[in-house]
Amino acid sequence: MNSTGYQILGIAALMGLILLSSSSLSFANAASFNNVQVFIQTASDLPDHFTISAFNMSGYMFASTQSRYPAASFELPDGQYIFTATAERQDYQVYGSPTPMMSDSTGVQEPSIAKGDMPMPYYKEPVVEYGYSVRQVLRSTSFTISTLNVTSFPTSKLTIKVTYANGTAASGASVSASVVGSQYYWGYGSDLVTWNSTDADGVATLTAPQAPVQINVWSWIPVDLPKEQRTVQVVVGGEKVDVTVYWEPMHVGLAGSILIIPPQTSASVTLYVQQPSYWVMPYALRGSPTGEGQTTVSPGPDSIPAPVYMQQQGNPKLQDYQAPEVQSPTGSTSTPASLGLFTESTLLVAIAVAALVTAAVSLLVAVRASRRP
Repeated sequence: MNSTGYQILGIAALMGLILLSSSSLSFANAASFNNVQVFIQTASDLPDHFTISAFNMSGYMFASTQSRYPAASFELPDGQYIFTATAERQDYQVYGSPTPMMSDSTGVQEPSIAKGDMPMPYYKEPVVEYGYSVRQVLRSTSFTISTLNVTSFPTSKLTIKVTYANGTAASGASVSASVVGSQYYWGYGSDLVTWNSTDADGVATLTAPQAPVQINVWSWIPVDLPKEQRTVQVVVGGEKVDVTVYWEPMHVGLAGSILIIPPQTSASVTLYVQQPSYWVMPYALRGSPTGEGQTTVSPGPDSIPAPVYMQQQGNPKLQDYQAPEVQSPTGSTSTPASLGLFTESTLLVAIAVAALVTAAVSLLVAVRASRRP
């Protein structure tokens, strides 16, 4: 190879090194994170379990940690975050006698069964404290979040305006508020309203903690089905048969959500059609027989958004949730049901049985084949 060839190879190698170095720098910059240390300062010494989480400004969790210590550390890229802190002590149930105990002949204190004063369990709220901080993270940093007991947390009134995609007011829509980063149901407080419905103008008023809250709104709208076509005539086995026509979906679920961060106290939400995976059915309604003798499994007016189901576990409205009656195309009234032949659990059982039968047949064939001379 002549000198010109060596020069070309040298230049190519140098350019390769430059490109490699540039790529390494780009990768290093793209993978750079900021160390964020968060500490909790509780209002009391009772909490013994701590949860610290980091959310983006849309309310989606980036990172979370739980421990017995009031501190956490995260590696986060540049950006603005909502950091939440929960401190709690799990003392759920305490037993006590509703009336003074009666002494027997031996002096032992016992409740009088005849008087109905057996010791009865009563529910004691867990010690729960909450706090948050909105931070712009551009470098490694550390800070402390002070928490307050949920029973003494300040509150504010929230006004939510709900409309459909065409701009008309959504009357009768359900509206719920859930505190970001908290699994505790705040609605135990008598002055709080975390679940309400919109009025004729599509407006709902809530009373929620002065904290970042996720507002979820949903509504089920009945489909205007054609009334003139109820049966069709088909030929079965050479004979004409009138078959009843069922239209689906009979109802369409619409929903929307928005994050409210203090000092904001109002917001507007537009409802859009949601897919079946968005909805979940309360346990009280799962597996309940319908008018057709089937199991209620498909989304319908008795379903609620999955985020609401997770966030409002303690809400009496969720526990006492009842499926509304739906007018069927034939004029009868029943609970919405899946018109499918199998439920999901039935289908899984059928698949499992088929797999076992196939395995048994294969084993029998193999044994017979091995016995042949």
